[in-house]
Amino acid sequence: MKDFRGKTAVVTGAASGIGRAVSLAFADRGAKLVMADMNEAALDAACRDVEARGAEAISVVTDVTQAGSVEALADAAWAQFGAVHIIHNNAGVLIRAPMLDADEKDWDWILSVNLWGVIHGVRAFVPRMLDAGEPGHIVNTASVAGHFAGDLYGVYNTSKFAVVGLTESLSRELRNTAIGVSMLCPSQVETGIFTNKTRPEAYRKDVAITEVERRHSENVMLPEEVAAKVLAGIVDGALYIFTHPDESQAMLAKRYDRMMKAHGN
Repeated sequence: MKDFRGKTAVVTGAASGIGRAVSLAFADRGAKLVMADMNEAALDAACRDVEARGAEAISVVTDVTQAGSVEALADAAWAQFGAVHIIHNNAGVLIRAPMLDADEKDWDWILSVNLWGVIHGVRAFVPRMLDAGEPGHIVNTASVAGHFAGDLYGVYNTSKFAVVGLTESLSRELRNTAIGVSMLCPSQVETGIFTNKTRPEAYRKDVAITEVERRHSENVMLPEEVAAKVLAGIVDGALYIFTHPDESQAMLAKRYDRMMKAHGN
């Protein structure tokens, strides 16, 4: 997909951070926006920012952990604009703490948002996009944490490794169609993911997990910079969109070197 003018893009986690920045970037390129998030007030504010750029946009309060909520999002998108060309399954949450300290509700929360949120997005949107027969694109937000393990990111790593596998598999299944597939793999980006601990009632605990202090990268990127990379990745048809390629390449090289040595190479 080379031109976003008149296309409809759906973005989850659109109230803040990468999702908001991507929505604004699509608006600047002439796309129509369907913006989804749990935080209604922040979502409405972000939607107004998009409309201020001259784009048509609607906001739909959506719980990506619930299949029915994501199906309702798809229904709203098609009802409003008659088509969806881009779906960015972006909503995500984070725990950074010893994996063995996490209980079932911690695991359920992270996997329900980070993995099942993507699964629900794929199932709700992609079959309809294929039936429409128009060129389109899917972006799933994974992470560099989906390619190698980090200290105290075990629960998060698990969810993001799964998103990487899902996205690579989806890319293979759709390779002979008009639908492109990308995974966004951010390193540290200045978003609220480290501080947003608001959970739906089903995932709340009586005792909060004790999180360790965040370690900051020397090269923290702004969401707007990431959004530019997302749109460029769609235009290029890139499967992998790394925000910090130099850092990622070095860490990936170490991981795969260990794999090759395990094969006797």
